[in-house]
Amino acid sequence: MPMSGKKLTKQDDIDDAIAKFEERENRTSQPDDPQKQAGKELIGRVERFFDKIDVVAIKLDAPLSVGDIIEIGTYEDAVRQRVTSMQIDRVDVHDAGKGDSVGVKLKHKVEEGSSVYRIG
Repeated sequence: MPMSGKKLTKQDDIDDAIAKFEERENRTSQPDDPQKQAGKELIGRVERFFDKIDVVAIKLDAPLSVGDIIEIGTYEDAVRQRVTSMQIDRVDVHDAGKGDSVGVKLKHKVEEGSSVYRIG
């Protein structure tokens, strides 16, 4: 019996189970705040994908370096890979900062407007 003195019914148990299920479904499908995903930091957005050369243009909101691991896309269909090279205005760079637009070679196509995260 709960502390309030109210006796629980089977319907209360069912309602409680449904609430817990919905909470779990919401938690595992997509976090409310993408920046709080464990081990991920939102660093920018895809401006454009050049499918003939498999290069993504990313507008950065945070620094990015060669060697970083990035993840692009939604929770269900994310593309994840290490940055092996990066260019700004067709010039190879090792590091880029907030406000820069960089080109990164990718192995898979991504959608324009997709979020870009740094992993780890």
